[in-house]
Amino acid sequence: IELTGDAITIDNGKADMSFIAGEFRRGPLYADNLVSLDGKTSALLISLKEVDKSTEDVNDALADTVQSIRAIMEGYSKNAQLYLGGVPMIRNDIIAYIASDLVLFSLAVVLVMSIMLALIFRGIRWVLLPIGISVTGALIMTGVLGALGWKVTVISSNFFSLLLVMTLSVTIHLVVRFKELSQQTPEADVNSLTMLTLQQMSKPCLFTTLTTIAAFASLMISDVRPVIDFGWMMAIGVTIALALSFLSFPILMSLLPKPKIAKHSTEFAFTNKLANFTHQYGNQLIIALTLIVTIALIGVSKLSVENRFIDYFKKSTEIHQGLSLIDQQLGGTMSLEIVFDDMASAYWVDDFLREDVHNIHQYMDSLDATGKVLSIDTLMQILTQANASIPPTGFLLMIAKNQMPDFAREQVLDPYLSESENQLRLVARIRETDGALKRDKFINEVRAHLINEFNLEPDSFRMTGVFVLYNNLLQSLFTSQIKTIALVFAMIFAMFLFIFRSISLSILALIPNTLPSLLILGIMGLANIPLDLMTITIAAIAIGIGVDNAIHYIHRFKSEFRVDQDYLATMYRSHASIGLAMFYTSITVAIGFLVLALSNFIPSIYFGIFTAIAMLSAVLANLTLLPKLLLMFKPNMGK
Repeated sequence: IELTGDAITIDNGKADMSFIAGEFRRGPLYADNLVSLDGKTSALLISLKEVDKSTEDVNDALADTVQSIRAIMEGYSKNAQLYLGGVPMIRNDIIAYIASDLVLFSLAVVLVMSIMLALIFRGIRWVLLPIGISVTGALIMTGVLGALGWKVTVISSNFFSLLLVMTLSVTIHLVVRFKELSQQTPEADVNSLTMLTLQQMSKPCLFTTLTTIAAFASLMISDVRPVIDFGWMMAIGVTIALALSFLSFPILMSLLPKPKIAKHSTEFAFTNKLANFTHQYGNQLIIALTLIVTIALIGVSKLSVENRFIDYFKKSTEIHQGLSLIDQQLGGTMSLEIVFDDMASAYWVDDFLREDVHNIHQYMDSLDATGKVLSIDTLMQILTQANASIPPTGFLLMIAKNQMPDFAREQVLDPYLSESENQLRLVARIRETDGALKRDKFINEVRAHLINEFNLEPDSFRMTGVFVLYNNLLQSLFTSQIKTIALVFAMIFAMFLFIFRSISLSILALIPNTLPSLLILGIMGLANIPLDLMTITIAAIAIGIGVDNAIHYIHRFKSEFRVDQDYLATMYRSHASIGLAMFYTSITVAIGFLVLALSNFIPSIYFGIFTAIAMLSAVLANLTLLPKLLLMFKPNMGK
């Protein structure tokens, strides 16, 4: 009873400091929580008050707070190693990373693409015109997002770079066709050449835009809201890209003098070598691709969504260092909460219930993946320790509960017992750095143990917290990936039927375009790279990009086929014309996306690398496998 009277605290000088030091290292409340078990690491927990403002105001206030705390920490950096962690800091830094990547890497992509266009076309006009139209399109879409109030998230953070790519693809095809027509009819004026370019490229560009929209529209069936929004963003953005390209190109060309077009030779062009390779080694190519597909399928079977949040950041970043320290020294990071219904009112008077809660607490504490575990049993452990290791009786418990100081109640009672809701709450912090942790399996095992070993009814408790929410998000990513890929292939095949009016040609066009997404997912599976918030979109992007190439190639193939009805000669002419535009676009965009490999945000790095792989594999598949299939099966090309 005396313990519940005048509180013994460090502040009022009544505490034994040597006892306090041991309590911090061994006590059920502080050990492995505010102080590490070895006593060498301590934490200062700062609770931020709720701010009733708009999202922008909250973000600004959070950024100012984090900056102020970091400034304070800097003043003590010589005295100790200080790390900042916690959800507010992570949120602030992720927003900062997104903003930084959006600006810096968009500019870097523009610069790299400008250099590539200069090397390819060797003319300032053919650099400024595509880049200018692409940047304008991306800026217009940025304005649309602002007008609609749509927020840029981790998933959609690369939308600006993607729109640059989509618009650049259209303009490069227009430029290449304009130059081809200029060589064929050098006496024609610039307006005639421009109009003829638009007439000949309108159908393939329209069809490629529609199929790209279909690919991004498949993301709208996802269970993850930011993925759905990203699908809408890109569908609208690609539409803007097409309209802007076909409006701006003729206007700008009419304002400029007719360019001098140097006749170029395609005899030794890379695309011509691909045509030779396809002609001479086509059968070996199919065998090699069959082997690659088999290996990729093995990789796909190993694909998972089991990724750790800490792995989103490089080891040199403050987020990674802070999370790692908290995880290993201070009881774990992500919280798993278990809420038990209809237990609070009986807890104080039911000895058997208290024993069950104690056993559940001990079970959770015994798991390898858990760090610090806190519950109403933590209070029981404190009272038992203070009562000469004798568990308190119901009478002593009622006195302790009623006489407990407010500051103590806020720490050990109120968070874990709600009399108004008649609920008990257990909080277990999970160690993210545990390499063997499988979230979904762990959650299911804990749930099964509570039901089978503690005889709890399935609906008498629920598991929640950041750990469960994050796991649900990851599982949604996996199901969304399957649904979106299935839908996008169905939509693309339907559009191929509409465009080509031929089942055989539609099937032949679809086959090569399964390779980029299959290759990417296979590499991820074999390399143990899990799906995350950004890589979930790469498969749809890969399919959309590949389909664009297929439509352009088949459209030109059909046009060239009318000349002599010779499939082999048609392939060589198609490679020398549209093949060049496809190659120029793909190599320019691929190198541009590789710039993202310099990001501090690991998902952005994967996004850049795998998008580049998707671009290159798509163009190679459509310049090798697709023509080989056309040569083998000789589908009807129409009149």
